[in-house]
Amino acid sequence: MSTLILDTPDYQLSLQQDLLHIAHPEQKPRLYPLTAVDRIILGKGITLTTDLQIKLSESGKNVVFLGHKSCTTLFNPCSTPNGLRLQQYQAIQDTAIKSTLTMLLLQARRRGQNRVLHRLEQTSLPPFPDIPINFMQAEAVMSHYYWQAWARCFHSSGFTGRMRRPPTDPINALLSLSSTLEDQVLMAPLLAEGFDVTLGLHHVTGYQRPSLVLDIKELTRADVEWWVLTLWKRKILLPEHFSQNDSGCRLTKEGQQHFYTAWHRWQKRRKVSLRRMVKLSRHLLQRTLNSEGYTQEARE
Repeated sequence: MSTLILDTPDYQLSLQQDLLHIAHPEQKPRLYPLTAVDRIILGKGITLTTDLQIKLSESGKNVVFLGHKSCTTLFNPCSTPNGLRLQQYQAIQDTAIKSTLTMLLLQARRRGQNRVLHRLEQTSLPPFPDIPINFMQAEAVMSHYYWQAWARCFHSSGFTGRMRRPPTDPINALLSLSSTLEDQVLMAPLLAEGFDVTLGLHHVTGYQRPSLVLDIKELTRADVEWWVLTLWKRKILLPEHFSQNDSGCRLTKEGQQHFYTAWHRWQKRRKVSLRRMVKLSRHLLQRTLNSEGYTQEARE
């Protein structure tokens, strides 16, 4: 199985007798059997017919639409009806429960990032205070110390701190792209479990963003960051796989081939563990509600 990457505008993708038809004004048209394509990654300015979208969804093949600042994925999750969304509503409306779960999220992030720092032979992050805290401020302090440690380790690679928009060096470019793709990776298992991905605890609900996905990403953030470092330290991606333009530091076409091959290979390996993590998140939410006096009957 293979990944099809098209990042040049004006491509037109359609379905012709169960074959993927790829047309471009300046190139000869091409036909591929859908069975030969595992996933499709498309940049801006590319047309995809609805017939093809439906066929890809029915076949369980992911389509990633990648922009400069965000991406979205076409998939067909299987979700069973349950009362989980009502439990989410109760959690975000109860200040004590919301604070408890937010603290657990940030503590999990701290443990994960401390594992990264330990591998880099850097000092651990400072602990959270025992008294009630401002979560956003605590997160900012944690991020400050964490990225300072990275800067000490990778200054020779051009990394002087976390720069998102635009990324200024290869490591920042990899972090930003991986973080954007991780949103869509987490979306499918959360929806399949029955969560409302727009209802967050730590990240404010609203602003047309999947706030719960950003919450759950605190649990996987360190794994993604270490995976990025692994690519860089093992020289799977090199400085020549990147270019600089008005949009900042970006992967070249060759770099994209290396990156997406490694990324989707990793996603295949972690699919089961992510589903397990989402199920555990549901159990934790339900157990916390029970401990605060929300009975099963009340939730249903």
